[in-house]
Amino acid sequence: MRNVQITPARAVEKDGSINFGTFRTPFRNANILDAPLYSFPVPGFWKNFRLKEWQHFGIITPTHYFGMVIFDAKFMGASFFYVYDRLTNTRFEHARQTIGRSIKVAGQIYDDVCFLDTKGYHLRFENKLDQGFHRILINIDSDQDRIAVKGDIIVHEDLGAVEPLVQLSPITRTRPFYTHKAAVPASGSITVGSQEIVLERNSTIALIDEQKTYYPYISFWKWSTAAAYRDDGKISAFNLCQNIIDDDEDFNENCFWTDGKIYCLTAARFDFGDILKPWKMKTTDGSLDLSFRPLGERANKINMAGIIRSEFHQPFGLYNGRFQDDQGVIHLIKDFFGLAEYHVKRY
Repeated sequence: MRNVQITPARAVEKDGSINFGTFRTPFRNANILDAPLYSFPVPGFWKNFRLKEWQHFGIITPTHYFGMVIFDAKFMGASFFYVYDRLTNTRFEHARQTIGRSIKVAGQIYDDVCFLDTKGYHLRFENKLDQGFHRILINIDSDQDRIAVKGDIIVHEDLGAVEPLVQLSPITRTRPFYTHKAAVPASGSITVGSQEIVLERNSTIALIDEQKTYYPYISFWKWSTAAAYRDDGKISAFNLCQNIIDDDEDFNENCFWTDGKIYCLTAARFDFGDILKPWKMKTTDGSLDLSFRPLGERANKINMAGIIRSEFHQPFGLYNGRFQDDQGVIHLIKDFFGLAEYHVKRY
């Protein structure tokens, strides 16, 4: 079982050593650019180019799911915002790609912002973790195929009540992988066309995914996450990932949350074929055992002269299974709404 440590002041020390491990709170100074990247010195501009950063939110309501990201790949910035109506099983999406000053990913999430601002598409994440929340502002115009979306959402990440997943793992000893994830209440409202959807705090969950990583040129990941309110009004959720990290028994982002308490898990393994057919996933010790039934997916492919390539699948749907905690208590997972993901990329 991974030991959750007190978070150091810096992710990377002044001598270039990296504080790998699992931590109690996000880093105030997530200074990944100070890591060496290679075993030999390289210019700062190249390290910045290799650093991939994003902040992603998934908002689960009884009737809808809203997925959104602001992603800085350095050769371009990208964002999507999609609306999935759980009652009618329909989905639509707005997306943009950009370069330059129209995109920013926050350096830290205690008091910093992410944004992508282009014509007709304005998405902003105001991170105020010192005050216990994040604010999402959405202002996306309609076009000939999609209706407008406006919104103002508060994501309630209170570190006094919720133990987030904060992981700094070694791709190599000089190449860190940093992620912060949580499942917390959310409130506010989103207007989709002429329909206002009120997000009640006692029935809406936000899935948070922050990442800063020196990805190698070729990499992959398999990911799953879901959450639900229990009968007692508390949130249960999980996060599983299998990726390029070799030592994924000791360094992974696998966890289960119940009522704000985190249980760190062993390595995760995934079994699937057709993306839209049922998946299986479980931890190597069997403590978390899941089945996933996709209801639809977000997917795209990029091929730029064979140099930059990406195959991305993000099905969404329902999870069932069980988790046995370290006291032997069984936590049932029944129709938790969530995501899975399979991504193979070269960039």
